[in-house]
Formats: sequence, C-alpha cells, structure tokens
Amino acid sequence: MSGTKIILDQKMLETIYSHASSTYPEECCGLLFGGFEQGVSVKKVLDSRRMVNVFEPSERYHRYTIDPREFMKAESEVQKAGQEVVGIYHSHPNAPAKPSLFDQNHAWPTLSYVVVEVRQAKPVNVASWILKEDRTEFIREEMEVIPKVMVNL
Repeated sequence: MSGTKIILDQKMLETIYSHASSTYPEECCGLLFGGFEQGVSVKKVLDSRRMVNVFEPSERYHRYTIDPREFMKAESEVQKAGQEVVGIYHSHPNAPAKPSLFDQNHAWPTLSYVVVEVRQAKPVNVASWILKEDRTEFIREEMEVIPKVMVNL
C-alpha cells in the first residue's frame, strides 16, 4: 500500500477548505472524482462534490456519514462522465488531520481519505490517507497539489 499518491489542483483544495470552514464546528464531507493510474496507486482528482453530513446532529463535531443513496447517485452520475469515486474528504474540527478509529471502521481500502484539520473555522493542516487491505490501519499517502486544473488523465 505504500507508494500511493493522490493528485489534485490548488483550486479544488481551496474548495475543500472553504467547505470545511463553512461547516465548522461540525465535520464536512465530500466525494473526490477522477481516475486511477498504475493500478490503483495513483489517483488523479478531476472534480469534487460536497455531501451532506447526515450523522446524528449532536455528534457531527467528530463524526460524518454520507447518505448511501446520495453516494450511489453521485457515483452513477460521474460514471456516465467516465470518472469514478477515488476518494472521500472530510474535516476534523479541533482535531489533527489524521483518521480516527471511527473513520477506520467505516473506510474502504483503495479510496483516498483526505482529512482537513480545522481550528477556529480555519483550515490549518491537510493529509491524505489510505486504508490497508487488512483494515488494520491507515497509511499516509503522498498528496501532490498542482497549481492548475488537469485536463486529462
């Protein structure tokens, strides 16, 4: 699993930061769309979509859940455009940009998990993670932020 990488552009990262700031002190969540290269080792993100955190309102400050129907609808729409879900992003209000045990128990191997640390409604750190196939732990993956929008895979 080591040697994986996710590539996204600066504008998309700023969009994710904006989403994280706007939902503070609750967690935000969203999907990352694009394609896989070199098997599944490299993910190129071409688009993202904000999703609604449908977790119990009193727990949203440290949990998120995406409605499975909304996930499937978004996945179906992007597949028609020749893309697929390559990752999920979410924020950690007042907590490190590292997946929690809850995140680990609800994650899928292969997808990237971009986590944004937010303090006082401002993003202060971001990291991307991938769950090992045996689901025992997340491994930090390289995140490359490029200055311009990518046009093709």
